[in-house]
Amino acid sequence: MITEDQAATILKELEMLRKLKLLEFMDKGYSQGQLAKVLGVSQPTISRMVPNVTSKKARNEG
Repeated sequence: MITEDQAATILKELEMLRKLKLLEFMDKGYSQGQLAKVLGVSQPTISRMVPNVTSKKARNEG
């Protein structure tokens, strides 16, 4: 059985992987609707994630 700390770490890593996939598909030109379908979330969820992910990406590249 895993501890609460281990579970929290796993959830954080899964969220990071989801965001990395989002960036990968955005770079390939997928629409928000297509991204939502691929990731199994709603289009509004993608819309909320996009500004956060792109601003973090810009900071890391700058």
